Amino acid sequence: MVLEQARKVIVNLKKATGAQVSERDVTPAGPGEGPRWLAYVAVVTGIFAAFGAFLLARGNTLANDAVYQGGQAVLFQAQSSDAWNEYQAVSIKARVVETALATTPSLPEATGAELTAKDREYRDRQPALQAEAQRLAGERDRALALSARSVGDKGALTTAGVLVQAGIALASVAALTRRRAALYAAGLCGLVAVGVALPALVHSVPFLPR
Repeated sequence: MVLEQARKVIVNLKKATGAQVSERDVTPAGPGEGPRWLAYVAVVTGIFAAFGAFLLARGNTLANDAVYQGGQAVLFQAQSSDAWNEYQAVSIKARVVETALATTPSLPEATGAELTAKDREYRDRQPALQAEAQRLAGERDRALALSARSVGDKGALTTAGVLVQAGIALASVAALTRRRAALYAAGLCGLVAVGVALPALVHSVPFLPR
């Protein structure tokens, strides 16, 4: 059905451009007719169709992964900001206590000891808060990098999918016009599609560094 419609399109284009329409253009080839390489057209088309479906499914997965990693980056950023805010608050409290101790030498001994203990407590909390804020910032950067990679890989798979569709179209042209060059062009499109998609597919292998 699809080949018949494509045949009609070719005939109409030839008529519109004034090209000669041959009997081969309007009459489908019967069983066993035509060059032997035409038998490979269906195989190539089937392989391309399966590969295109795989690229589409993998592209959708990458799009979802990009959205997820972007959300994780926002979450890590919020948590890192909270940790830095707490660090700053503790630092301010410690500075207030230290200022009180430095400017009020006549404080009672018990009050001075209590303030000194508070100052030590605040200062002791700062390294852990700083380390946590830096860790969360690192997680944010990692999530952003993964999201950007997924977006880039999705674009590569989309480009490969377009090449696969072009290969299917060229294979159909080869079947209709019986021109081997169209089948070679279809194969070239397939090879280029594999080359474009391969790096993006390698990124999804679990044991490889991301």
